[in-house]
Amino acid sequence: MKAVSTLPLALALLAPTLLAAEPNTLTPEEKEQGFELLFDGKSLDGWRTFREEEPRAQWKVVDGTITLTEGGGGDLITKEEFGDFDFRCEWKIVSGGNSGIIWRSTEEHNYPWVSGPEYQILDSFPSPTHKYPHEIEAKNLAGGLYALKSAKPEWSKPAGEWNEARLVIQGTRITLYLNGTVTADVDSTTDEFKEMLSKSKFNGWEHFNKAKQGHIALQDHGDTVSFRTVRLRKL
Repeated sequence: MKAVSTLPLALALLAPTLLAAEPNTLTPEEKEQGFELLFDGKSLDGWRTFREEEPRAQWKVVDGTITLTEGGGGDLITKEEFGDFDFRCEWKIVSGGNSGIIWRSTEEHNYPWVSGPEYQILDSFPSPTHKYPHEIEAKNLAGGLYALKSAKPEWSKPAGEWNEARLVIQGTRITLYLNGTVTADVDSTTDEFKEMLSKSKFNGWEHFNKAKQGHIALQDHGDTVSFRTVRLRKL
């Protein structure tokens, strides 16, 4: 019987591993596109708690991740402000947990969400011990434009698994992704967005989604949440 080499099959199985970037590194393509890492996997340089000079102790670097170990850390923000950008990261949340990524947040208000819209982070799957069943009922699921544009539960991975977030913010246009699926693509000057806003908790908020640039905030909602491979390209 003629011997059949298993080398091509082995290489094919190995290829995805070779192509995948290590956590907290940029791929060659991302480097060429102008992405920069906002977290090096080792320190919280470049980050601080909202309206404070340093990160609070509840925000730690744990096994190469930015992790909120317990509530009380306040929202963790980039020291730098950004206007138009393509932001990407991986995140995972504990069972029944809640967090978010807020952009163009400004510090003249008491909380980042007074001015900045939010990319929702949530354990999107109901359970008897879920802390936020009202968010699931309201369809404020992971990857959605919080309280404005819903996502679907099947787009999210279960609690404890890594998800990929992408936020493309350019002018008045907001495009959000979860694990490669577009979850929202809206222009805040359109009638569609204005109608969504009028039916939301943000109706009448004077400063909401008005800033042209601001900090990116990782939300402290009291639940353990982790982030890694946090990168951004200015547009």
